[in-house]
This record gives sequence, C-alpha cells and structure tokens, in this order.
Amino acid sequence: MVAIDAALAGALLAAGQSQVWFGWSDGGVGGLAHGHELARAVIVAACTAPLAWRRSRPLVVTAVLCAALMTQLLAVAPQVPFLTGLLPLLVANYSTAVYAPAHWRAASLLGVGAVEAVMYLRVPAERVSGEVLFGAFVALGSWLAGDVVWYRTRQADRNVDQARALLAEREMWARRAADEERGRIARELHDVIAHSVSLMGVQAGAARIMLSEDPDAARAALQQIESAARTSVGELQRLLALLRGHEGVGRDPQPGLADLPALAERTRVAGIDVELSLSDLPPLDAGLDLAAYRIVQEALTNVLKHAHAPAVVSVCCAEGCLHIRIRDLGLGSAEEVRLGHGLAGMRERAQLYGGTLRAAPDPAGGFLVEARLPLSPEVPTWSG
Repeated sequence: MVAIDAALAGALLAAGQSQVWFGWSDGGVGGLAHGHELARAVIVAACTAPLAWRRSRPLVVTAVLCAALMTQLLAVAPQVPFLTGLLPLLVANYSTAVYAPAHWRAASLLGVGAVEAVMYLRVPAERVSGEVLFGAFVALGSWLAGDVVWYRTRQADRNVDQARALLAEREMWARRAADEERGRIARELHDVIAHSVSLMGVQAGAARIMLSEDPDAARAALQQIESAARTSVGELQRLLALLRGHEGVGRDPQPGLADLPALAERTRVAGIDVELSLSDLPPLDAGLDLAAYRIVQEALTNVLKHAHAPAVVSVCCAEGCLHIRIRDLGLGSAEEVRLGHGLAGMRERAQLYGGTLRAAPDPAGGFLVEARLPLSPEVPTWSG
C-alpha cells in the first residue's frame, strides 16, 4: 500500500511540474495560470508529495494540502488545477475519513470547506449556485465514501475479534473436556490397580498358608502375585502420568472386551444394527482390556449420534498388537464427529498404551475408526 501511495504521489507530482513548466492545462478552476513558475512548482509539490503518507498521517496531509491551495488562491494565482489541486484534496478528504482517529475524522470537511470558500471568493465564475452545490456534493461525497469504508473496516475488525473469542472459548472447552476425559481414565485405572492389589493380598495370604503344606501350589500363587505386581506397577505409572487431582473414584466393575456382545446388543436396542467380529484373544492386562472396550464404546456412541446407520466392529490380534476397527455405513458428517470430544478421548486411551488411532471418512463410504494397541505396551515415565 505504501508503494501504491508513493507511486500516486510521484505521478501527480510529475504531471503538475510539467503543467507549470510547459504551460498546459487540465481544466480545473480559474483557467490557465501564467507566471510565478517557481512558486507554483513549490505549491504543486506541497499538494502532491504528501499523498505518499495519506494512510499514516491523514490529518497532516489534509492540513498541508488545504494550506497550499489557499496560498495558491490568495498569494499566487486564482487558479486550482484538477490533477494537482482538486484531485489531491478529494483523496486527502477521503483518506482522513478512513484512517484518521474517530474523533478527528470530520476535521477534513472544515479544511475542504475553507478551501472552497476562498476559491469562490477569488474566482467569481464559481459563485453560481450550481457550482457551489456541486462542490459541496463532491466534498461531502468523498468524505462519506471514506466513512463507509471506515465503518466496514471496523465491522470486519469486530467480526475477527468475535471469531477469535469464540475460538478461544472453544479451545478452553476442548481442554476442559480433555481434562475430564483424563480424569475418567485415571479413575478407571485406579479401580484396575485396586482390584489387582486386593487380589495380590488374597494370593499372598493363601501362599503363606500353603507354604508348608503344598510348596508347588504356594510357588504358583507367588508367580501369580509377581505377575499381578508387574501389571499393577505399569498401570500405576499410567495413572500417575494422567492423574490431575480428580476426586470421586467409582466402585463399579470395569468392563472389557468380553462385554462387547452386551454393548452391541444395547446398541441394537437403541436402533443401530451392529455386526460384531471378535476373534479369540489372548489374556490381556486389565487396563488394556478396558481401554479397548472404551474405544469401541465411544466409536459406537458416535455412530448413534452422527451416522444413524449400521456399523461393523472387528477386534483381533496380529503381529503382537490388538487391532480394533469400527466402520459405519452411513452418510453422517465427518466434520461434526471431529468437532466432538469423543475422538480425543479415544486417542488419549490409545496413546496411553503406546498405540495409535486413526479416524477419517472411509473411501468406500461412511466413517472409519481404527486403533492399534501393542499387547505389551511400554510403561510411560513419570516424575513429580
């Protein structure tokens, strides 16, 4: 924009200087001026060069132009060229309406009015009512054009501010939902750990009783305690990596993949046909089992909310990973699903166990959720 303004000022300056030194006229007010070439050249420069700063210093530019034109009319010659007098004045008037501070925008009308009053005083031919009305119309029209641009610019700025505020609010709610989801996962892991530790206590008591009577049975019990302890330590590390001081730990038994048939049946009762394929699975850690169940549960919830169409669910093991695939056959809005918090919760669970989750429209139709969870996930580190 600065380059455009500088080019405009330079072009008008060159045109004005050629008028002064080569004696041609572009019309304007008062006819062709003669003599006073040096004074007229200085006034042309004062009327055109400041336009390069019409955006950054609109009030100063308008004041300089008004002073130069009144000097031209009163002290040099009763003549105002169009290209280097009237046109720059209208541009400055418009620029003040657009770029000047709000409480100073109307000041340019006073300056333009003063120039027109001097012009009517010095050029008798301009004193007719038609010329006076036309001059007032042009001056007011150029200012009103700038006022419209100023209003629309402010309205656009307000819309941008509102959009930013809405985006910030949306991000705040997304963070809050993510925190709540982490808290729910932490509470579920708490129950898994509590169950494992309780089981270890029972097994340790049994091993102590059988130690003298049946050493083999006691050894088996101790091996189970060792395995449960390792699982509990891993789940505890995950709990510490997620926990954010949430209260209210639930006491209900936690579900697993064995409960998927019941979940599919409840979904069918709700009106969505579910085809479930559940391959023979090896024993899973309780936390991993719960995470896999919750991923399927949340995916089917999204099908109920957004797709309203049949769904196909498959769970199997391959290459040391648990593979979960949920595909609906509907035409629901994928964007609507992505804007919810369910997918964020599913990704949290998958990442907690070192896995990945992909959710996207299926090229064959519908929406596809795929999760891959290692059967022996690494335990996340935690420091605090």
